[in-house]
Amino acid sequence: MRKLRKKTALAMALLFLVAVLSACGQKSRLRIGTAGEGGNYNSLGQALAKTLEGDPYKINVEVKTTAGSAANIRLLAQDYLELALAQSDVIDEMYNGTLENAAMKGYSAIAALYPEPVQIVVRADAQIASVSDLVGKTVSVGEADSGTQKNAAQILQSYGLTSNMLTIRNMTYAEATSALSEGTIDAMFCTAGAPAQVVRDLSEKTPVNLVPVDIVQSVLLTMAYGFYTGVEIPAGTYKGQNENVTTLAVQSVLLVSDKVPEDTVYQITSALFKEKDAINSAVPVSIDLTEESAVESVTIPFHAGAAKYYAEHGITVHSAEQ
Repeated sequence: MRKLRKKTALAMALLFLVAVLSACGQKSRLRIGTAGEGGNYNSLGQALAKTLEGDPYKINVEVKTTAGSAANIRLLAQDYLELALAQSDVIDEMYNGTLENAAMKGYSAIAALYPEPVQIVVRADAQIASVSDLVGKTVSVGEADSGTQKNAAQILQSYGLTSNMLTIRNMTYAEATSALSEGTIDAMFCTAGAPAQVVRDLSEKTPVNLVPVDIVQSVLLTMAYGFYTGVEIPAGTYKGQNENVTTLAVQSVLLVSDKVPEDTVYQITSALFKEKDAINSAVPVSIDLTEESAVESVTIPFHAGAAKYYAEHGITVHSAEQ
């Protein structure tokens, strides 16, 4: 009986040792929230996952399709995700909270990746050359409670336009491009990396123009909100676009749970820059990532692992531990 117990104890000890050694050899497993399949966020998440799974990182990343920025932040704050992509303006609002909603925390920033311009698209025959010309028009401002809707409201307000001065429609981008093509709306707001596929497809079949955000309104909004930056959409981005168009942009930001170890986040941050050419080649938008641009327009703290990477490159950021 004693021999049997000894053998059993030895077998259990060996099984435990094998389990420990196997766990040590396994890759870390992180879940990243992106958005719908076919979008820029999903493409970027797939590219990042592929990069991190290789040498020397060996980090296993599982890509999760979600409803987008706000959903990603909720899932991240509730520990259903370890990584997420989200718009800088949505991050600012949800991290700090509003009068209607409590602040959601438990996560921090790794890097701002690329600008997402606010694109105001109109039919070429609509005779709309300025945001002020939207008075009396029917305009899609994106889905209800979306980042696009918030951008549209802030821009319209900066021009002194109230909701009773135009007809507002809450539509998906697909619905809005279809309605614009059919002439049932006059304009649509779209906040996305340029070129946005839905706008590109629309421009191929329907003559459209992009309406600029004037410099005065751009300065006012960048001063009022830390997450906006002024950008130009280059001529030729869309069919029939013969000139650069000035507008505002928010940033797409890579977020991480505060529970992810510092060393892991340091590796992820390093990979973004060391492997940026491979990542860039796999996504439809241009990611001109530098250490300096990666910390711009981010209004929440950075993870300590990311802060360590930036400090090694002479950049000091506010980290979650400070």
